[in-house]
Amino acid sequence: MTALNVTDLNALSFPEAIAFTQTWLEQVESQKLTDAKILAQMQALLSHRDGVRGFFVSYLTGNSPLADQPPAIFLDGFTQVAEHIHEILIKNVAMSTAMAIAHRRNGDYNQQQGSERVKTRSLNLLKQLEQRGLVVFTNERLRLLQTLEAGSGDYQDFLQRWQYDPEQCEAIRRSLQLI
Repeated sequence: MTALNVTDLNALSFPEAIAFTQTWLEQVESQKLTDAKILAQMQALLSHRDGVRGFFVSYLTGNSPLADQPPAIFLDGFTQVAEHIHEILIKNVAMSTAMAIAHRRNGDYNQQQGSERVKTRSLNLLKQLEQRGLVVFTNERLRLLQTLEAGSGDYQDFLQRWQYDPEQCEAIRRSLQLI
């Protein structure tokens, strides 16, 4: 599937973006792509909602070591598409934090570990992007923190839609303050 051109990547569906990203990460790991191609493909894939969602599902939940230690070329790519990814990255921190608690309560420790891995990866990436001076990430993180602390705000609908309870909200708040 990585034979797709940049125009094709702009139009991938959510499931197609997941499948593409899985194969693409393997190619990046085996150094089959140039930096220029990596950047071009990241820009195209992360230029639309389904591409962003599909990419982060594969990237954050998969087994690629590139998600544990994002290479500089990935950070460059994420920097170029910051406006498209800042919200989903913040939501990934929140959702994975809350789900780790839900899985723990249900006694599903394998799923809990998976959610904690996504949280760790998301926080690591967020921290590195904020260290690059990308205020769009800092501002989005602060918007969620303000909502959590005030009990109302820009993220209230998100928190209510997922029915996060006080323990989950407090854990999300603590996670976001780690940056």
